[in-house]
Amino acid sequence: FFKESFDAFNTQIEVEKKLEVVLKQRTNATDAQLQSIKDLTAEQQKNGIIGDEIQIAGAQQIATFVSQTSSVETLIPALNNLLAQQKGVNATQSDATNIANLAGKALQGQLGALTRVGISFTEAEGKILKFGTETERASILAQVITNNVGNMNEELAKTDAGKIKNLSNNFGDAQE
Repeated sequence: FFKESFDAFNTQIEVEKKLEVVLKQRTNATDAQLQSIKDLTAEQQKNGIIGDEIQIAGAQQIATFVSQTSSVETLIPALNNLLAQQKGVNATQSDATNIANLAGKALQGQLGALTRVGISFTEAEGKILKFGTETERASILAQVITNNVGNMNEELAKTDAGKIKNLSNNFGDAQE
């Protein structure tokens, strides 16, 4: 138990530090903005199946594509839904990083990566993703993902496997 707790704590600290470094480098994030993102991932974990350390790994990766912390906060719930849809209760930090990379490419106007995993865009949405401001692009991308996969993170938490995963995530927090 102590070894598992130590490992869980170290994993959490590592992903949080990576997020902090990237956010401060890319967005000049304040400690309050960083805490806001961590609070959002904790809240998302309570209501879904994606653990906060997995979300933070994805948030750190999407942060490499943006210049505003608000864009990261806008995208976290949608990335969780896509991750839940693609990987279910078995999602890993690596999976979250991969999903964030797909979303990051879409933020840069490269929509093909997301269309290959089943996310469809209207012509108008595609134009916003190619030519909009960062705030507009993050907002429309979050909406497009949600329109395609729904609130999958929360919906899977209602299944038996999801309830077990949620309990496991809460136990993991206690270990951390």
